[in-house]
Amino acid sequence: MNLLRSIFLFSCLTFAFCFLFVFSIRAQAQGILEVKIRLVRSQSGKPVSNAVVVSKQAGAAGTSDAEGLVVLKFPGSGYYQLRIATSDKVEVVTKEIRYNKQEILVALAESVGSSGIVVSGERDKTPLSRYGLVQDEIKRIPGVAGDSLKAIQTIPGIAIGVPVGVLPTVFTNVSNSLTGVPYSNSERGDLSLRGGGTRQNQYFFDGFPLPYPFHLGNQSSVLNNNLIRSFDVYTGAFPSKYGFATGGIIAIEGTDKVESNRSVVNVNFFLADIYNQTKINPSLSMVSSGRKNYPNLVLLQAYPAGIPEDAKFAEYQDFQWKMIWDISNEHKLTVQTFGTRDRQAYTKQQANYERGGSDPRPPTGLDRNFRTDGIRHIWKGKWFRNSISYSRTEFNEFFEVRVSNPATAETIFGLQNRTSDYITYAEERLELDLIEEHLRFEGGLQFRGRETNLKGENISSANPLFGDIFNNLLNSSAQFRSVIDGDRIRYNELAGFGEFQVKWQGIRFHPGARVDTYSGSGEKNLSPRITGGYVFESTKTSILAGHGVHYNSPVSVEQLSTRSGNPNLFMERSEHNSLGVSQEIGQGWLIKVEGFHNIFQNIIVADNYAIDPYSPNTDLRLVVNNPTNAQRNPFIPRNLNYSNSGYGHSEGIEIFIKKSRNPREESGSFGWISYTNSITKRINNQPRLTSTQSSDRALANSTRTLLSQGKLGTNYINYYDDNSYEVLYNNDKEELYDLDRTHILNCVFGYRFNPDWQIGGRFRYFSGTPYTPIVSADRASQAATFGVNLYFPKYSDNYNSDRFRPFHQIDIRIDMFDHYSWGYINVYLELVNFYGRMNQDGYNFDNFKAYQRGVNPSATYDTVNSPYIQSQRPNGSPINLPLINLGMEARF
Repeated sequence: MNLLRSIFLFSCLTFAFCFLFVFSIRAQAQGILEVKIRLVRSQSGKPVSNAVVVSKQAGAAGTSDAEGLVVLKFPGSGYYQLRIATSDKVEVVTKEIRYNKQEILVALAESVGSSGIVVSGERDKTPLSRYGLVQDEIKRIPGVAGDSLKAIQTIPGIAIGVPVGVLPTVFTNVSNSLTGVPYSNSERGDLSLRGGGTRQNQYFFDGFPLPYPFHLGNQSSVLNNNLIRSFDVYTGAFPSKYGFATGGIIAIEGTDKVESNRSVVNVNFFLADIYNQTKINPSLSMVSSGRKNYPNLVLLQAYPAGIPEDAKFAEYQDFQWKMIWDISNEHKLTVQTFGTRDRQAYTKQQANYERGGSDPRPPTGLDRNFRTDGIRHIWKGKWFRNSISYSRTEFNEFFEVRVSNPATAETIFGLQNRTSDYITYAEERLELDLIEEHLRFEGGLQFRGRETNLKGENISSANPLFGDIFNNLLNSSAQFRSVIDGDRIRYNELAGFGEFQVKWQGIRFHPGARVDTYSGSGEKNLSPRITGGYVFESTKTSILAGHGVHYNSPVSVEQLSTRSGNPNLFMERSEHNSLGVSQEIGQGWLIKVEGFHNIFQNIIVADNYAIDPYSPNTDLRLVVNNPTNAQRNPFIPRNLNYSNSGYGHSEGIEIFIKKSRNPREESGSFGWISYTNSITKRINNQPRLTSTQSSDRALANSTRTLLSQGKLGTNYINYYDDNSYEVLYNNDKEELYDLDRTHILNCVFGYRFNPDWQIGGRFRYFSGTPYTPIVSADRASQAATFGVNLYFPKYSDNYNSDRFRPFHQIDIRIDMFDHYSWGYINVYLELVNFYGRMNQDGYNFDNFKAYQRGVNPSATYDTVNSPYIQSQRPNGSPINLPLINLGMEARF
């Protein structure tokens, strides 16, 4: 412990020295800097020759050669305006001059889409239900420690999910049965886009699958900040090239071209990362980056008394590497790998343990990681572009669950579980410019193969009677047996897609279609998609509309398990409909309003009534325990536990107002406001039986055997061997989606005073999510076996009838820059959760205590997305303070 404290103090002193050093040497490097400027077309990448480049501030001018190169001389480092005159237009850009022999790439003839954001290839992307941001706009958003991808959470239509539960992945239903939660219509995951499921989105990095976008608890993205060039978020009716999703698409673009060597080092109180790009020779480049966080060390050593009681901080690290080989003007090869690891096993009680107390570890420890290796070849000609991609992703998740007697610390139950997931992804995509600037076609094939393995291990208990109870649980629960004995699923998906992109005067028209095949159910589904609109060039007004059908296969091993699930599940289906209008006003202003109506069908839900009457009696554990019964009954009825009975819909309106900073000015304001008003509802279409009806049904089924099961609409019809019929009526009703938020408001703003100083802020407001309140609790008499008192909560019959308190928070960031011939140093100060708001994210019922309104259950708070420090006023009353983050970024 003394060693850790010494390391921490040494790090703080070093950081303070560097901080003071930066302020003490604020002086611009002088001397003539010779800079090479390369002009290219943004869409084709072709060099722009005979363009006149003028820098009035530097008193320099020149004309680009056949390769698009022009050399100018500048009196020193800093920001300079470049006036570029070509044969058809004049553009003004601002570039940062940092060192001698620097090479700067300037992309010309970029068009501005209805999103108001300039990105290359904009004409090829639908502006409907798409929000894109580039690195200059998102790099220094307050409250995210320089994490660009966190800007996704400020885009309209996006609700933050619950990425980590008490029992991750396969134990969702087991968790519900243990805690008595009567109703659930969602699952663990990162983000919900316009009411879609959190596990029904797809994330791509450079076109390769990204298993998850954020580290545990949404602390930060799994990608280095400087690696992210831009990203697009499709919340509805996305293009036909994107599939395997019924919610939305997040496509992230990384560094794809290295013009010069560059390194960026970022260090702050809670993490450190490094980025490097190297041009090995004119045709070969390499990009690498890595990151490591250390919140536990800092918070434990700096101010352990200020850590909230229920705070949880995951430890994480990530890496990215990419090789770019420009074989020729027509051929390009990229090879890359990226991955991450997350560990969560910390609470404030853990601090007491590290100081020599008893072992009060949290009941859940989680360790997960993934790695993706990919390769891509691009062949491009004058009017076509063909790319072939292949990747392999390995995901592993380990978690442990331990329930202990609080009085004796005896382990009542302990379990470790491992899940491994392997995804093979291949794509061939062809892009054709049929009529330049007017008609374009994009089509191709995609393959995705998946294998998931599940295994429970190291079951433990200090209670001598636990073995009998555990064996009884194994014999009575097929789901539990599949976890303990191990389970595996395999399936393949093949898709073909095609889309035309038509542009004629003010008309924009994108018709397309996609065919998805899924080996699990053997189905083939056609997904028509179309977006279109009209742009009034004179007023810069755009009217847009779109419709799309999307499919996705089941994602969980427990859903498709042949031992405990339903291997005949179909693909989920969604229908996205959008209508919007955007208006550009003056210089840099954009207003966009869009309404949407999404329908979700064939949603996979937990189903206690779906039964296979003739399931092979091949469960090895049951055969060994009772071989005679297995021979006598080769087929037995088996609960399938899941079905495609769910249905949902979401509708709302989104408003997006954006102000871009004028690139011709060194100072100015910028930012955006996004607001979403929506409602999302789901229905599981399950019979809701009273306790009396359930008891009567269980008694009747103990003396009869199911011979057949059918469905009339959403009602089950069962026929038994005693010639009796049973009709299970669907008396379910629509409930609010677990992640429904009526209002979502985000305000991001910034002001640059000059090239040296910038200030920014972020305000967030969300309606609380719905929940089913606990109204009482029953004491479990069986708990006496373990010598403890256990209480099981009783929930209201009105599911999702209440909401948690609204979430709101302000973050502030101040940036100071020092520019040198070799780069710059950026020192930043963040005040996260400025007024110390405690934002509720749930409630906790202590099963070892009786129900007491306002006491048990007790509220739990989000200390990761909304951190704070607990302190005391002079009079002893508590006060919550903002989390202070001081950091430094150096760019070489």
